[in-house]
Order: sequence, then C-alpha cells, then structure tokens
Amino acid sequence: MEKEISLAVKKLGRNGEGVGNYKGREFFCYGVLPNEIAKVRIIKKNKKRIETELVKLIEKSKERIKEKENHFLSCSPLQILSYDKQIEYKKKLLKDAYSKFKNIRMRFFPSSQIYGYRTKMEFSFEEKNGKIFLAFYKRGNYKEKYILEKGCVLASKEVNKIALDIVNELNKKKVKGEKLKSLVIREGKRTGERIAVLYVKDENFKFEYENDMLKGFMLVYSDPKSPASIKTKILFKSGEEELREKILNREFVYSPFCFFQNNISLFEKAIKEMKKYTKRCKRLLDVYCGVGTIGICLTDGREVVGVEIEDEEKEYAKLNAEINNIKNYKILNINSKKLDETLIENFDCVILDPPRAGLTKKLISKILKAKPLFLIYLSCNPFTQAKDYELLRKTYKICIIEGFDFYPHTPHLESLLILKLKNT
Repeated sequence: MEKEISLAVKKLGRNGEGVGNYKGREFFCYGVLPNEIAKVRIIKKNKKRIETELVKLIEKSKERIKEKENHFLSCSPLQILSYDKQIEYKKKLLKDAYSKFKNIRMRFFPSSQIYGYRTKMEFSFEEKNGKIFLAFYKRGNYKEKYILEKGCVLASKEVNKIALDIVNELNKKKVKGEKLKSLVIREGKRTGERIAVLYVKDENFKFEYENDMLKGFMLVYSDPKSPASIKTKILFKSGEEELREKILNREFVYSPFCFFQNNISLFEKAIKEMKKYTKRCKRLLDVYCGVGTIGICLTDGREVVGVEIEDEEKEYAKLNAEINNIKNYKILNINSKKLDETLIENFDCVILDPPRAGLTKKLISKILKAKPLFLIYLSCNPFTQAKDYELLRKTYKICIIEGFDFYPHTPHLESLLILKLKNT
C-alpha cells in the first residue's frame, strides 16, 4: 500500500486534489497542481479511486505560490494557487456540474475577504511531550494531525488568539489530551461577538475560563462514542449563550449550536440576488430555514413561512422575526419530507437551502405537483444541485445560475439556482 510512483498531474479534481493517470488509472493527490510531476505514495485504494500523498515535488508549475501555513492541506488546499486562479477553477467546477444543460446563463462572485472570513472554527487537539496543542486532522486521515502553532489563517486574529490562550490555560492545569475532543469558536463578523465551546470526553471534567474578547464560554461534555462535536451536557458556562449578527439591516440571534452561514458579506450579496427574482412573489415558503436568515431578509412586506425540523433553530427563527418586528413571518416545526403538496400550492416561491446531500426525491415530487412559480435553490454542492435540477427540468427552466466563493482557498463554493415555472 505504501508504493511510491512518479505522477504527472493533468487537472484539479472537484475536491481540489491533483489528478493524474498512471498505467491507465486515475490517481489523486492533494497539494499537487496541473503540469506538475510529483513523487507520491499510495495510501488508499479501491475500485473507484487511488489516493496518494505527496512525497516530493519533481517539477513545479509556474502557477504555484507559497502557502501561508504548513497545515494548509487540512483547511484550505488551494492556498498554493493565486486567488484569480482559484476563481477560474471554481467557475469551471460550476460549469462542469451543469455541463449537460445547454444555453445556461452563469456568473460568479468572488469574495472580498479571502483570509479571516470564517464565522466558525473547529479545532482539534494533539498532545506532544506532555503538552497540549491546537491541531487539525490530516485530510483523509483520522489518525494523524497537524499541530497549529499559530492557529489558522481562515480565522480572525481574535479567534486564533482566544484559541491559543485556552490551550495555554489547559496546559497550566496539566490537562491530558485524551480528555479533550474539540474547541469550537463562533464569531459575529458585524458585531465582533464571540463564544467559545470546549468539548470534552469526561463528564467530570472541571475547567472555567473567561476572556475579554469572548461574550461567552461553555464547557460541554460530548459523548465520546461519537467523533462529532455534539452537545450531550453543559458542564460550565460563563457570560452570554447567544451571538448576534447583522445581515442587510436585520439583526439575528443564534446559539453556538445552531447552523449559521459563512462569509457574511457574500451571503448578503446572494440574498440581494434572490430579491431580484422574488419581486413578483407574494407568499414565500422557506424550507430548511434554520434560524430564519434568508426568509426574514426576503419578507419585504410579504408573507413568509419557514420550515425547520430542529427545535432550537425553530425557536431562534421565531425570536429573530420578533427582534426585527416582522409580523408576517411564521414557522412550521416539521420535517421537509412531510411537507404536503397542498401546503406548497399556497406559495408562489419556494426557497431551498438543503444540506450538502441535496433535496429528497419526495420533496422534489411534491414541488412538481404543487408547481410554485419560482424556486430559489442555494446549495454548497453544485453537483447534487444539478442532479436535483435533472428531476425538475421538465417543469422548470433556469433563469440563472450564480456561483459565490463563500470559502476562499478551499474547493468549496455556494451555488444559487433560480428556476421559473415553464410557460409562465
């Protein structure tokens, strides 16, 4: 399995990895660019993919630039490309996702901020010589980690400073790494508010922390049977439990356990684009509404109904409508799979912002029966979005597809698909 080969990379894959052919098969390697030759080591092999890791660059591309940190492959593997080249790559990704559909209008919006833009950072830990360090898992490898001496360039200076200070306090108390799971820091970009959540594997763990740069701190026991940072029990908290953010003159409140969108400035741009296509709509159904950000920003005197399965996020959506004095916003606490087409029929626009896996076939079927005038579909995975459109295309036509670089230096992008009912 540890065989080394010389690989000539021809292109970048959809996950930002270099792709080359060797003996008639495709090999994948992060950290290698098109027109580079590298010595690589095979680390994982199956019928579909042969994954490798970089051992040594033999020939470098003229496009390569110096990365800003040694752990870049974990957090942002496109650091070795100029930002202009990253945008070219992501434009191509979007075109590739919709390659089977002809005569489509597309445009792409770069990010005005390419470092320090993250609203959420999740750090792991590594223990070395009896000392705790911040860490990230190596990409595709859940056994090895990179130590982060200075934090990460995707986080703000304040978030990195807080994270490093928490680690310093853990070391003062001689905490063992086996008891720690992760450190999550959430940041309101417009308000400057931050909350840190330290997840631990020991229900009897004791640790108190305060910092002037933090609005609140929580110590949370997280079931060690799960690798995910999930809240099982709050062991300690100080300060506030909620963050505030401002989007298009609206104020939103959410807890550190709720989903909240990344790259606030570009998220605002995406909502402004949605507004252009909802001017004719009087009633909007916001499926997967979370804490209500999109639907509340699109009310503009119209009735909006949000759909959210998570109880906590539903309550914040209700609260955010109250905070912004919006009377024409309602929330339904149901699973999107259980939406009835007779309900959907009451709306002339449906907003969709699903998880990365995309829409369920059941929901698509109900939308096709109800036939709302517009579909506004925001996705963090244009390939699953394009698969969903394949099922919608007989009834809906594409007005435009817009890409947004919510995640500079990573292979990820946000895709906004605007669909209109045919023959209208």
